[in-house]
Amino acid sequence: MKGIIYTRVSSDEQVKGTSLEFQEELCRKYCQQRQIEVVEVYKEEGESAKDLSLKNRKKFLEALEYCRKNKNSITAFIVLRVDRFARNTEDHFSIRKILMGYGTTLYSVTEPIGNKPAEKFIETVLAGAAEYDNALRKQRCTDGMMARINQGIYPWKPPIGYKCLQNKKHGEKKTDADPPDENRFPIIQQALKMYSSGTYTQKNILDWLNQTGFVTEMGKKPCPQLVNRILEKNLKFYAGIIDNKWSGKEIEGLHKPMITKEEYFNIKMIWEGKYKPYHKVRKKDNPNFPLRGFVLCGDCLRPFTGAFSKGNGGFYAYYYCQNKSCPSYGKMIPKSTLENNFLQYLGKIIPDKKSFAFIKVAVQEIWEQKKNEYYSDRKRNINRIAQLEDKKQRIYEMREDGSYTKEEFIKRKENIEYELIKLKNERQDLSCDNFDIAAVFESAYKYICDLKNIWLKATSIERTRFEKMIFPEGIYYSRNKGYRTSKLCEIIRIKELLCGTKSHLVTPTGLSSNQFITELREFAEYEYPASNSGIC
Repeated sequence: MKGIIYTRVSSDEQVKGTSLEFQEELCRKYCQQRQIEVVEVYKEEGESAKDLSLKNRKKFLEALEYCRKNKNSITAFIVLRVDRFARNTEDHFSIRKILMGYGTTLYSVTEPIGNKPAEKFIETVLAGAAEYDNALRKQRCTDGMMARINQGIYPWKPPIGYKCLQNKKHGEKKTDADPPDENRFPIIQQALKMYSSGTYTQKNILDWLNQTGFVTEMGKKPCPQLVNRILEKNLKFYAGIIDNKWSGKEIEGLHKPMITKEEYFNIKMIWEGKYKPYHKVRKKDNPNFPLRGFVLCGDCLRPFTGAFSKGNGGFYAYYYCQNKSCPSYGKMIPKSTLENNFLQYLGKIIPDKKSFAFIKVAVQEIWEQKKNEYYSDRKRNINRIAQLEDKKQRIYEMREDGSYTKEEFIKRKENIEYELIKLKNERQDLSCDNFDIAAVFESAYKYICDLKNIWLKATSIERTRFEKMIFPEGIYYSRNKGYRTSKLCEIIRIKELLCGTKSHLVTPTGLSSNQFITELREFAEYEYPASNSGIC
């Protein structure tokens, strides 16, 4: 009679001890007593008996394959206990049946199982007990993980950007939050903030990560899948939130978050296509042609491009329209002509100090009214958020007591979360704290009074922003007529808006106070001291 021995332990701690050797020793003694010749021993180290996948129980499947190849030759499959064979009643008897087809009988060293009615009954009870024990262990493990989550500790391996302390490998329980990875944490944090701003795409983030020399723990370079994990799968963790997948609740984690809750909401809405932020127009910068792509042809309204033309005296710089159907196509405009005319036009549009003084009084009055409106709207926003948070908590409670099915719970929860995201984004726009309208006026005026010098001293990137601030829709140029009257930002239009206004203490016709105050904020970011050499 020939047989094989199968031994298994389900944890690294048991592997380090004598469990495998002890099992084999008892199994060999059993075989000697029964006069069974041991032809093979299969040892499964640190694997579970929960399922039969090759990944989890490779040696066990090798043992079954050996019995198949030696059908009717291997008549005994020896284990120390039934729970070493399988931890699931259904799997136990399905595998038992397969072995019987190979002419192999299962033997337990410590338990009286067999083919007699009483032995079959005992085997069924033992298989059920093994399944019960496995379910009990699983429940205890789940309860332990839930307890750690409720404490704010992530019980699994943390996502990239945080250090894994390898507690399980060292035989320890995880009791502390995952610390940041000093090298990767700031890089991923910056990538998330960039995406949250709305001016970067997923491809931009991937390119930026590659430029920084970022690599994973395995030394691999960033890939699109990594960006997806960062922006979607791991996003809640990066915002300091731990999802309790059993209760559906969100717990505030003890680990250091990478981003704020507001940035998390922005990223989530951008990722899901529910919020499309304003993407600034970015053109290829060329310091030789600062007006390329910005000044528009007066005939066809297409942007001018720039190029050098070779002549007898060397190379000459020109702007021109590249639209073949345009009457101005092929008619070059010298670089100096277009740019000097542009500087002259800037000098003409600068508002005088008197205009600024008049509008300052009116806008201060408007601002006081706006402040009161902001505070009222903000208060309503905060109250609405609080109501939705209470409603969200009631939904969790109704899910726990069975009033909602899982599908109903997910649907109601998502609807409230999207409403919360919307309100929290609106709350960001309702902030007017620490905004000194008088100081902002002074800063903006210093900037606007020197438009020509600022444009000359600015870098190519700064010029791009400058041009868009002053001329939001671009500026038109015709070869014979020069620059045409273009739409200006409202601050620059102060002088013309005041014309015809009987009182300078009321809002001039055509002036959008919201837009005006927004532009003041933007201009105030670029206070222009005498020593400054550019816009920013």
